[in-house]
Amino acid sequence: MASISLPTAAIIAASVSAAAAGVSAYESREQGIATQRMDRQKATVAKEQATQQQINMRQKMLAALATQNAQAGVGGIGTGRGTSFGANALRQIKQAQNDLLVNNANEAAQTSLLDAAGANAAAAGTAGAVGDVLQGTSSLFKSGVFSGSGAPSAGYTAAQNTIAAAGGTA
Repeated sequence: MASISLPTAAIIAASVSAAAAGVSAYESREQGIATQRMDRQKATVAKEQATQQQINMRQKMLAALATQNAQAGVGGIGTGRGTSFGANALRQIKQAQNDLLVNNANEAAQTSLLDAAGANAAAAGTAGAVGDVLQGTSSLFKSGVFSGSGAPSAGYTAAQNTIAAAGGTA
């Protein structure tokens, strides 16, 4: 039966740990990007819904004014400026414009919040990836495989000495 020397085992363990940290970092980053894409899609849908809502509001206003104009015409009421009908129509138009402005402001705020949430998700994914890499690197040093100076660590040297004392190959 073949035995694996301690340096080989240490290198294998370090490689597996580094690979696991890399996979975890990649997954963290991808999760952040996926969340950012979802938030962008939500913002796009919100913009489209707001645009459709504005179109509907304008169509309803125009239909209401056309109906009122037709009824006034049938009743022989003047619809020009200076008439009560004209004043009422102007008031309705101004109210509709105000409603559209409020709708635009709400849509812009919602889009801004979704964009910020997406940017935060991407940043969180990147931060998670960096944390995973740091954690993986830290675990390599804590395991005693590396001392940081390029020389074998005390734990590694002690393991070699134990194996040698037992008559094994280190």
